[in-house]
Amino acid sequence: MSKEKDHYQQLLQRFLDNNCTPAETAELLDFLQQDASNRVLLEEMNASFGRPATGHTSSWQDRVKEKLLLATQPVKVVPFYKKWLPVAAAAVLLLAIATAGWQYYHTTKNTRPVPTLVETHRDVLPGGNKASLTLANGATIILDSTVNDAIPSQGTTKVIRINGQLKYDAGQATNAAVVYNTLATPRGGQFKIELPDGTLVWLNAASSLRFPTAFNGKERTVILNGEGYFEVAHRDNMPFKVQLGNGIVEVLGTHFNVMAYPNEANVKTTLLEGAVKVTHQSQTVRLAPGQQASWEADGNIVTGPADTEEAVSWKEGYFQFNRAPLADVMRQLQRWYNVEVRYEGNVAKREFWGKIPRNVKLSEALKILELSNIPYSMRGDTIIIHH
Repeated sequence: MSKEKDHYQQLLQRFLDNNCTPAETAELLDFLQQDASNRVLLEEMNASFGRPATGHTSSWQDRVKEKLLLATQPVKVVPFYKKWLPVAAAAVLLLAIATAGWQYYHTTKNTRPVPTLVETHRDVLPGGNKASLTLANGATIILDSTVNDAIPSQGTTKVIRINGQLKYDAGQATNAAVVYNTLATPRGGQFKIELPDGTLVWLNAASSLRFPTAFNGKERTVILNGEGYFEVAHRDNMPFKVQLGNGIVEVLGTHFNVMAYPNEANVKTTLLEGAVKVTHQSQTVRLAPGQQASWEADGNIVTGPADTEEAVSWKEGYFQFNRAPLADVMRQLQRWYNVEVRYEGNVAKREFWGKIPRNVKLSEALKILELSNIPYSMRGDTIIIHH
């Protein structure tokens, strides 16, 4: 065992010094995940760690060791507010590193270069509660923490701003004239709104919601572009419909997430509670809790089990990746940090597991690239992924 111990201790030290090849990274992580007894060996190694390489700190070393220990244990779902807020993004990317290393090892034998980074003079801050509200008369009000303009009533409906969110209070009016408002978030923004019927909607970045200021008639209909999480207030005989281009999600009262960005390949509806009916072109399917329906613009609806935690992770304050391709990861970062992404050369195919808090600066979020040996640089507000 002493030779084996020495071998894996050397691998672990090389990993901390950023000198491991993808094959060595895969070997190390495979070893740690093979048997719980290997944790004992790792714990014995901890006492004999050498000095960190230049550019590494003891704090960084401790975080990596913590994540390597966790790699041998079953993954546990911990609420965001209990675990992820105090943890730096670099410390929660072990699974992304393992996956990238494993896949690269099994697709090519060449050693990838360590990423070359171009230093920037400023870091990019994460997004926050930012949106614009377009009223029925065409006027636009900016909604963020620095502007507190009063919002005029819309017909008989009062519009109230409370702690970074909007509330539409229609009172007891049943025959009020229906006018429409539009809430839109920019890239780098998110916002929460309570609709006149009590339905709660969280809008993700680069999204918009068009809705009536009072719900009269036989149904409640809103139009969504982008991504939103809905907690629909139940009303008998008055279904709630979300229009998504050429698709419709219909419910009476339930919790679900809809992702319908124009630059994503699929529209996805994920059901957490209740029941929904999804219609796309001439097809209609019903979902049970824990299921997801997805479709391409001109394709059939596909249903199956959903990773509900991943689907609503943005609402809970973090990114979650479960075998996410590099392009999917970068589109999420692009929307939240309001940056551009450009690819140069034939970028290797990678898949990522892991979580990143959404409240960290861009440099911390980009550890997912740096630690996975994906070369990139920053030029102004553009992330360039290199060959």
